[in-house]
Amino acid sequence: MRLDFSVAVHSLLYLDQNRDRRIASRELAQSLSLNPVMIRNILSLLHKNNYVEGSVGKNGGYRLIKSLEDCNVGELYDLTIPPTISYARFITGDTEELDQADSTEISGNIKETLTDLFTLADEDYRRFYHQFTLADLKEDINHHGYFINKVQGENK
Repeated sequence: MRLDFSVAVHSLLYLDQNRDRRIASRELAQSLSLNPVMIRNILSLLHKNNYVEGSVGKNGGYRLIKSLEDCNVGELYDLTIPPTISYARFITGDTEELDQADSTEISGNIKETLTDLFTLADEDYRRFYHQFTLADLKEDINHHGYFINKVQGENK
């Protein structure tokens, strides 16, 4: 999985904690231990999707414009991790080998089979994330175990 989702979540929670001021991408980069360019790329995406407002320059920075309750975790995941990106690098095999005399049915078909499997799993993963907001994440940060208790309570 790419870091984009984690960067988006961490950035929005940090911006929420510092709502009284604009936060520079350099400050966020220090908090996340990442390059400011990566932070700016994610913040640009969040800006285009109305999660943050931002300005450049000496007095510039970013500010969260949504409440944590209005920031759905699944929507952030969908925004930052497009389908197939999260598992595309795990697929092996080569359909071009089907034409070779020593090719195997496995090598020629494993890509489609694993894509189907990962696609179904990814859909479940995304559905799971959609039941939470950033307010839920903040609650778990403050009281670790919140998610486990919430999910286990629903499954009883």
